[in-house]
Amino acid sequence: MNEEILKLYRTYNVAMAADDTVALNRLLAPDFTLTHMTGYVQPRAEWLGELQRGTMRYFSSVEDHVDVTVTANGWRVVGQNRVVATIHGSSKNEWPLNTDMTVQRRNGTLQIMAAVVTTY
Repeated sequence: MNEEILKLYRTYNVAMAADDTVALNRLLAPDFTLTHMTGYVQPRAEWLGELQRGTMRYFSSVEDHVDVTVTANGWRVVGQNRVVATIHGSSKNEWPLNTDMTVQRRNGTLQIMAAVVTTY
């Protein structure tokens, strides 16, 4: 089972780095939220809209480490990736991002419920 969860996490990072909102749309739960390192909790539709408009642009995501644990409601995935991006007009930069992700199986499909991003 952990391999399936790892694949989901890695697919999310590949899709994010490619600004692939179609793939992300399939992976994210309808009520998904992304908590940015600033503390801003961004709803799914708003984040995907920023990717589509290019106000948030990701270029690459290189995995350093990832752990998967089973929880009462699903899985917790904590991964560290070095992500290159431009955010709201900032210069292209690399950030060491720690993503703490909640995953559940809903209607037989794995879905990412939430992601909280900080630096490491």
